Amino acid sequence: MSTTFLREPEDIEAFLIGLTLFATGGGGDPGRGRMLIERELSAQRTVGWTDPEEVDAEAWCVRVSRTGSPAAPTPAMIELRENLGMHEENQFYYHVAEAVRELEAATGVTVGAIVPPELGASNTCVALTTGSYLGIPVLDADYAGRAIPELSNTTPCLGGGKIWPLATVDAWGNRCVVREALSPQMAERMVRHLAVASFGHTGVAGFLMKVREARAVAVLRTLSEAFRVGKAMLDARKSGIDVAEAGAASAGGRVIFRGRVTRASGENRDGFFWGEHVISGEDSWAGQTLRIWFKNENLVSWVDEEPYVTAPDLISIVDVDAGMPLTNPQVAAGQRVAVVGQRARPQYRTPEGLDNLGPAHFGFDIQYRPIEEVLAKGEMGR
Repeated sequence: MSTTFLREPEDIEAFLIGLTLFATGGGGDPGRGRMLIERELSAQRTVGWTDPEEVDAEAWCVRVSRTGSPAAPTPAMIELRENLGMHEENQFYYHVAEAVRELEAATGVTVGAIVPPELGASNTCVALTTGSYLGIPVLDADYAGRAIPELSNTTPCLGGGKIWPLATVDAWGNRCVVREALSPQMAERMVRHLAVASFGHTGVAGFLMKVREARAVAVLRTLSEAFRVGKAMLDARKSGIDVAEAGAASAGGRVIFRGRVTRASGENRDGFFWGEHVISGEDSWAGQTLRIWFKNENLVSWVDEEPYVTAPDLISIVDVDAGMPLTNPQVAAGQRVAVVGQRARPQYRTPEGLDNLGPAHFGFDIQYRPIEEVLAKGEMGR
């Protein structure tokens, strides 16, 4: 079986860098992703991914994630959490694996493989380490080819697939099973409220299907792609080469803006991290202002208040001094950044994909224009 294993610190670093670029500001904290991998390695377990064609086609597989807001809980939330008996010392680390076990108990099947939910430095690593802990393969694939804010934004939903039954287990062992839902959006709403009740995140297992079915709807070999792009960015950083340009070139994207962050704002609301970043242009973009709106992930942008690149295309922010892509909680005023844009996966360039992840889905009266058309019209400032 062809499996790529993460063993060396440099490989882990490269993988996290690539995942963070594809995560477009979301996908969870890279530091947590590193901790999860190192915990498994210290327990003498292996961490890696397997080509989807080499996993038993008739095995049952599930998508797993930690669902919720990437922002840290406020002091008031921590106090209320403690008052409810959810003490820091009582947390346990394998609640996502427990969600898989709950789903098995609810459905009577045995899960034989894991599918990552998206590309993100924490959420992809949650899938990898859940597979490691359970001793079952993790597919070199995911259900978005980027990070996405909602369970219902995933590729299985584009064809009308059900995401339920779902099992959730939070870090204190609170357990729920969603057996039926009116729609993927309603299932997302229920899980999101469970994440809010858990003061940030809950572990989720769902999208139960055979591996052969997953192959048909997933974006394939994306973990290997993120690893390759991350290696290119890490090599560029070591060589003193522009990391954003190296990442964009390796991922088939473009640097679409450069400047300094003048405003970074965000808030926890309804189980998401919402906000905007404002970047004052430098170099070829001097005199221009880029504004990016995010709901966990960067989804809509404007240059001088005119619509620019939007989801489903990817918008990622790279700290040019640190040579690192940033999650949205890491973006801060004063940082010098480059913004990298990439084309969405083909699944999201369809009418169903645009309905699912285009600007209108998030309430914006903006006509989606593919990134290559936006840039071809010279709207990128150079």
